[in-house]
Amino acid sequence: MGRKGGIAARFQSFDAYAKTLDDFSIKTLSGGILTVITGIIIAVLVANEFLAYRAVELLPELVVDKERMEKMHINLDVSFPKAPCVLLGLDIMDSSGEQQINLFQHVTKTRLSTTGDEIGIDASDIDKAKVQPPETGEDGKPYCGSCYGGVPPESGCCNTCNDVHQAYSQRGWAFTDPDSIEQCVREGYAKHMKEQAGEGCRMRGFIEINKVAGNFHILAGETIKHGSEHMHNRYEYMPSDYDFSHTIHRLSFGEEFSTQSNPLDGVSKTAHQPQAQFQYFTKIVGSEVRYLNGTVLKSNQYSATEFAKGDSPASSATGPSRVNPGLFFMFDISPMRVIYTEHKRSFGSFLTAVCAIVGGIFTVARLVDGFIFRTERVLQQKRELGKLA
Repeated sequence: MGRKGGIAARFQSFDAYAKTLDDFSIKTLSGGILTVITGIIIAVLVANEFLAYRAVELLPELVVDKERMEKMHINLDVSFPKAPCVLLGLDIMDSSGEQQINLFQHVTKTRLSTTGDEIGIDASDIDKAKVQPPETGEDGKPYCGSCYGGVPPESGCCNTCNDVHQAYSQRGWAFTDPDSIEQCVREGYAKHMKEQAGEGCRMRGFIEINKVAGNFHILAGETIKHGSEHMHNRYEYMPSDYDFSHTIHRLSFGEEFSTQSNPLDGVSKTAHQPQAQFQYFTKIVGSEVRYLNGTVLKSNQYSATEFAKGDSPASSATGPSRVNPGLFFMFDISPMRVIYTEHKRSFGSFLTAVCAIVGGIFTVARLVDGFIFRTERVLQQKRELGKLA
């Protein structure tokens, strides 16, 4: 027992937390108030530290973009309150020389009324409302419509107005007179065109491009491709009263992540002249988000500037403009990539911070309490000696 007591006594000599007997401790009003305030401060700081511990941060890192042969999705949602759907085409040109004409495989065009309400008819293909071709021709054989000199499809027959239109496009011919084409007369092609005069249009969907510099544009009229170039023609049967006032509801490049900001979302422009052409110049920076669960999301961010041609009163005063009215998006690719990595604090760092808060607040509070107590005692002694009124 003596030996055990000796060992205990030795450990007792290392006690850094010497205890004060209750008979020698004094509790004061100021000490009680300070204890309550200290408890509240500790609770608030520990709660904030817990929220910071649970939060997930995205830490950015800038590296050289080494990705090659990438494709990029452009997510598009733009409305034109004064341009009918049948008039609008969507084309892409890039620095590799590739051209994509009338990209409506994944983009829908919805007609808008003069008040901006959606009419609810998908106008991406005017032939959706077409009259069915006859089953047999005048000779009693299965009907096979003429392509009127255009490049025929694999079937060899152009049974619809759109088939003839495509045949003309393959040949590089302009589709100038649909009223002279039997299929178009039967389907009322020119009539459908005129019915949409005064309407608006909303384009929604995505397009896929090579990740190289280039542009995509929305212009009025028929797109005709000649070799490495293409042009846009407007004809008498097309609506003529339109402009390219627009609202960009959404424009992004690739998948989006939570903290991403698209600077052109919500941008709205009003054309003051019918020949106004709006241009947006974007600088695209590749982005990558690496999540804690191992998932990797590849996306793109961009900055943007804008410019308008032919939209000032001076433009109309100088006579007819050579500016082709429309909406252009030019994009350039940055050689850098931003990698965001999800980071979450460890439990050990949270525990360390809590201990620092509790210990630090209690230490400061004890110093303040001691100062207040000594001050009160000095004032009390002076009052007893009559030195303090």
